[in-house]
Amino acid sequence: MSRIDELDPATSEGVWTVVTRTSTYLLDFEEMTLLRAPGVGHAGDSSWSVSALRRDSEDIPLLGVKSCRVGESAQFWVRAADDPDIRTWRITTPVVSIERIG
Repeated sequence: MSRIDELDPATSEGVWTVVTRTSTYLLDFEEMTLLRAPGVGHAGDSSWSVSALRRDSEDIPLLGVKSCRVGESAQFWVRAADDPDIRTWRITTPVVSIERIG
């Protein structure tokens, strides 16, 4: 396992966890999926509340990563799991850590 400060979208492969102030994201670049676990890894900072998003705790199709850097909000480009014509951004609370797990 290796921790990094920034995920390079151009060369990323494998499986990664991205912990933010309010959630943990699992990015699988082999399957091209994103899973958000709301509240997992939450820093306990009361200035950040955990939002409920559609398809939480489910794999959704990952189309790409615009940015993912510790200390900044990550931006993930995803497709709706139930409608392939709908694409949207998932923008996170500030990233706390990025770690390769597979």
